[in-house]
Amino acid sequence: MNTEYIHEFVVLADTKNFWEASERLFMNQSTLSKHIKALETDLGVPLFTRTTRRVELTNYGRTYLPYAKTISDAEYEGLTAVTRLQNIENGLLTLGTIPSMPQYQVTLLLAQFQSKYPDTTVRITEDDPVNLQKYLENKTCEIIFTRETKSDFENNFLNNNQIKRIPYLQDRLVVLLPKTHPLAKESELTLQQLRNENFCLIKEGSLMYEIGVDACRRAGFIPNIIFTSHRIDSILDMVSNQDCVALLMDKHLERPVNAPATMHKDAPWTYVPITPEINSQMSICYNTLEPLSKTAQLFVDFCTSKLFKHD
Repeated sequence: MNTEYIHEFVVLADTKNFWEASERLFMNQSTLSKHIKALETDLGVPLFTRTTRRVELTNYGRTYLPYAKTISDAEYEGLTAVTRLQNIENGLLTLGTIPSMPQYQVTLLLAQFQSKYPDTTVRITEDDPVNLQKYLENKTCEIIFTRETKSDFENNFLNNNQIKRIPYLQDRLVVLLPKTHPLAKESELTLQQLRNENFCLIKEGSLMYEIGVDACRRAGFIPNIIFTSHRIDSILDMVSNQDCVALLMDKHLERPVNAPATMHKDAPWTYVPITPEINSQMSICYNTLEPLSKTAQLFVDFCTSKLFKHD
């Protein structure tokens, strides 16, 4: 039995339309129809009832569908695992990182690593810390640069033996304001002073969103959030042009190492640290239950020597 036909059956069962299924599978309708008929012949039962526009699963089709999905998923996972191992053996490092790589000097660190080891290849996935942890668990990434709240980091550092954490850097929560804002010249601000403001935050579901909302709740109010985005430049634009403020980390707003010295010089916004301090911890993490590939071990050793060279 051809497993490709089984995957095509799953897609057709989802779309219930030969044209849509063939578009999704990048094949023509007549070939898809032949493959489905061949699968039905192998099984000895009809899987679909066909009309001029749509198809519907028969009782046999509905019974077979969950098993077909299992077969299709298992084949994909098996091929992915083999490809991942092949990539690792060929010197590929799969790395996950939070957004704003230049501000956190991740880009610079990678450039220095590949300059020292030019035969290595790094494939980078940028995502929120909420998802990066999953990438370690399902082996999508061997190593991640991720963010945790300071308390979570301290707890996990002591109690989570499955994930090795190499402390990378800390950053601090700040409020981004228009330079014309009455509070813009303060040296520090409490969140209570901002309770009546309109807020911009990094997108809902992200760790930064949770940090911002939780901080406001602890300060005794629910923030009036008028804008969320995964893009820092969009948040900067909103604060510059709308009646609102934003909660970010100070590193989000730092000038990257190789950026022009005039960057942000004439920006219409400024930022002020929040007091009491609210910090987060950036760490380089990997799974201790899986042996590191040669390239991943080189990268861990390289980062460790860079971070602790003055110890």
